[in-house]
Amino acid sequence: MNRLRRNGPIGAASQIGAGLSSANARGGAVLFFSPTGGAGVSVLAAMCSWSLTQRDRSCALVDLDLAAGGLDVLLGQEAEEGLRWSGISAPLGRIEPEALINELPKWDDVVVLAADPWNGGEPDWWEVEAALSALAENRDVLVFDAGHAVAWKDMPVAVRVMLVELSVLGLARARGMLRWLHGGGADAVDGVAVDSGGGILHGDADAEGTTTILVGIRPPVSSRAGAVSKREAEDYLKTSMIGVMKRDAALGKSILSGFGIARIPRKYRKLMNELCDRIEEACRHDRRHDR
Repeated sequence: MNRLRRNGPIGAASQIGAGLSSANARGGAVLFFSPTGGAGVSVLAAMCSWSLTQRDRSCALVDLDLAAGGLDVLLGQEAEEGLRWSGISAPLGRIEPEALINELPKWDDVVVLAADPWNGGEPDWWEVEAALSALAENRDVLVFDAGHAVAWKDMPVAVRVMLVELSVLGLARARGMLRWLHGGGADAVDGVAVDSGGGILHGDADAEGTTTILVGIRPPVSSRAGAVSKREAEDYLKTSMIGVMKRDAALGKSILSGFGIARIPRKYRKLMNELCDRIEEACRHDRRHDR
C-alpha cells in the first residue's frame, strides 16, 4: 500500500487537490503553516476556526501535520471519543459527509480531525482525499493546520496564512519560503505581488487564485533582545502583515498543562477579527447555498 510517508506529501497533495476541487472546496479552504517549527500555527488555526464559528460559519479544523500530530492534545481533547486520522477508512474512495461529521470530536462548535501517527501511522492519500472531500461537502470553511509540513502548499485553497517568527532567522526562513511558495516568480502576498527580485507589484491573489496572508509572532524570549519589529519585518519581506501575536503566558501554561484553549485572549481579538474578515472575503461564496 502506498502510504503518504512512502510517496511523500508533495505527491499526495496533488492527488488530494483533485478531490478538493471536485468538491468545490476552493471557496472555503484555508491553509495555516509556518517556515519555523513550533511558532504557534496550531494555536492560531484553532483560534481562527473558533472565531469563524462565532460568525455563523460551520467549520472543520483538520490536522495535516500527519507525521507529528497532536492537535487534539493541544486543544485539551486527548480523552474525547471520536475518530482521528488513524481511524479513517475509505475502501471505495468515498466517505459519507454526515457519517464522518457525526464520528468526529467537536471543540465547542468546531469539528476536529486530529492526527495520531502513534496509533497506526499515516493514512493513505486516498483516505485523506476522501475525508477532506466529505468535510468540504458539509462545512462552510475547512481550516488546515499544516504546522511545519509546508509540502502541502500545492493544495487548492482560497487562502494561505503564514505565521512568521519576528527574529532574524525567522525572517530569513519566511523570505525563502515566500520565494519557494511562488516558484521564484511574481505572485500575491497579502494583496501585494512580490517578485523574486524584491520589486512590488499590485494584485489581490496569485495566478491560482490563492491569497497569502502574513501574521507575525514574537519569538519565545524573555526580553525584546533578538526580536524584530513589525516595520522591520515588512521592510525586509517587501510586504505587509495584518498583525502581530504577542506571547500569552496564561494561554501557554494552559496548553502545556493539557487544558487546551479555554478562551481567546483579549489581546488577540482584534487580530482574529481582521484575519476572519480577510478569510471571509476570499471565501465569500457559501458552498451550501451554491448547491
